[in-house]
Amino acid sequence: MEKILFGIVGKIIAGDDAGSYVKVVDDTANTGGFLILTADYPDMSTGFDNWVETKEAVGSFFAESNWKVDWQIDR
Repeated sequence: MEKILFGIVGKIIAGDDAGSYVKVVDDTANTGGFLILTADYPDMSTGFDNWVETKEAVGSFFAESNWKVDWQIDR
């Protein structure tokens, strides 16, 4: 399975929503789970969110979506 980075924006380069951007937020302090944000732009100004309960569920979400992500580190 591909490594998933938290708190970093990545571009979805393969799978569902290819061409969109994704950011995973650890929101356990507020909601008890993780937010998976997707947007048309890397600033995440517009888009959608999904919520899952565990880190394992984040991995399952990525696998089900067939996502390959180019994490936008130092860009």
